Amino acid sequence: MVNLSTSGIVDLTFPNGCDAQALWLSPHQTSPQALEGLNLSQPRPTLVVIGGASLMSEESLQQLQAIFREVLAPLAQSLHLTVMDGGTDSGVIKMMGQARHHTQSRFPLIGVVPQGKVQLPKPYHLNDEASRHDLEPHHTRFFLIPGEDWGSESIWLADFASLISTGQKSLTILINGGKVALTDLKANLSTGRPAVVLAGSGRLADTIAAVMSGNPPDTADPEVLKVVETYAPLGKLVSLNLNTPLPEIYQRLKQYFE
Repeated sequence: MVNLSTSGIVDLTFPNGCDAQALWLSPHQTSPQALEGLNLSQPRPTLVVIGGASLMSEESLQQLQAIFREVLAPLAQSLHLTVMDGGTDSGVIKMMGQARHHTQSRFPLIGVVPQGKVQLPKPYHLNDEASRHDLEPHHTRFFLIPGEDWGSESIWLADFASLISTGQKSLTILINGGKVALTDLKANLSTGRPAVVLAGSGRLADTIAAVMSGNPPDTADPEVLKVVETYAPLGKLVSLNLNTPLPEIYQRLKQYFE
């Protein structure tokens, strides 16, 4: 195991041969300093992907994979987007990385992960704690931010996306998701960035879509109700169904960047 300094750039090589750079942030670094450290100061339109893929049927997972491969990755490539997400090798984040690889795309794909939850590839392997998660190997850069728990990265993710997209368009898309995704969503909406909720993908996304349609479940989190009441009337929070034809999803999302 190689000891990491309190901050600095780490060059990573994954078992599949892919390379990436990771910035291990100190508690005193700011978001602008972090972006400069990884040469990300050039403004670009930005897509933020949040959520998960838990408790989805096999059919829904296949539909979702098609959206990543035929909509999100091609959209990011054609519009020269920077895509940001949670960086780990699971759920929708894994799908984003695989879609980038499958489509042979070149857009920047950046993960933001708490230091206490990340597992780095050798020789930077930290330890074998079950709470640590591998990084998705098709990402191009990672910000490893101070924090021990999921959700500590939410503000950083939203802030990075806003800084990268300065003067450009940006959008958040929520797929499935749970409590951490709600924290992510609130952080991104608070920046003024619009969000699209993929209804039919399950869990948080479906709850929000149900509230927006006027049919809130009896168990709806008051925080969800507040988010919908605050942002839906402003047009900052809209829903899009998983079963919508792929070309229509592509065009609907493309509109946010025009």
